[in-house]
Amino acid sequence: MHSGPPARSARFSGLKFSLSAGMLRNLPWHRLLWPTLLALALLAAGCHRDVVAPGDPVAAVKGLAQALHDNDLVRYWRLSMPPALQKQMEARWKNRLATAPAPTEQQEKDYARLMARLTAPDAETKLYKSLDPKLKKLETEIGSQWPMMQTTAGIFIKGIIQANDKLSPAEKDHAKTVGIAVLDWAQPAVFTDRARAKQAITVMTSTARELALPTLAQARALELVPALEKFGVAFKGGKQLGRIYGVDVDAALAGVDAKLAAVNGDVATMDVSYPLLGKTVSFQMELIRRDGRWYSADAVRDAEIELATPVPATPVHVVP
Repeated sequence: MHSGPPARSARFSGLKFSLSAGMLRNLPWHRLLWPTLLALALLAAGCHRDVVAPGDPVAAVKGLAQALHDNDLVRYWRLSMPPALQKQMEARWKNRLATAPAPTEQQEKDYARLMARLTAPDAETKLYKSLDPKLKKLETEIGSQWPMMQTTAGIFIKGIIQANDKLSPAEKDHAKTVGIAVLDWAQPAVFTDRARAKQAITVMTSTARELALPTLAQARALELVPALEKFGVAFKGGKQLGRIYGVDVDAALAGVDAKLAAVNGDVATMDVSYPLLGKTVSFQMELIRRDGRWYSADAVRDAEIELATPVPATPVHVVP
């Protein structure tokens, strides 16, 4: 009789175990695996629930930056506002889902067509074949006009940001600084580079496949935490695209520095900076203290404004 493979050794926390093939066959796997899988599932589900905002404002800023670095938008959201407010916002999201107007037939078709193109088995080949002529045209047209286009784009970016009434003054200043830094850095050759274009298409298709949301109905049915998890997938893809074109968002997030500028009661003003494209981007950020812990003042205020806005009692029907 064949004796089976030799015993294997495994190390865990400095302990060594020897398991023979016969021992492995005789183990009651169903009894061992179910408790383990259940524990892992509970651990995974509890990771986001157990997020606790720091009691130190500097640690609060760095915690938010680390969550973005890790593409964990659920953790970022939980660090942004107190637990009670989180529960209210989850309930509000459910209400919004129930009363949101249904998408039009055309919107559903456009979304499904886009996702089908991005997730098809030969998506990379077809998308590049479609993009290459556009890159050739861009190459011939953009060169001499780039300085004027940079200036025009700068004016446009500043105007759009300034007109956005959803951004606080500090957020507007930050967005303008980042936008100008990117424009100063950008050169036409970067965007017409074929090797980069192929890498970018690969990232876009792999991100779409990982999202696994082929229909608009599926995307719009997501509750808050699952939606944030999907946003995290898209955010990761966006950062990968940035790296292809020379913008390393993760390096910027890893280099975040925060200093306490002032404290007025339960509001702290932070001086925040990080490296981006060879420059240092600096801005001010307000934190608000609730129950001894520090949260994003903008996130808390925006959530409170949202909660103060009535939600329609019945679904809203929009005529296409």
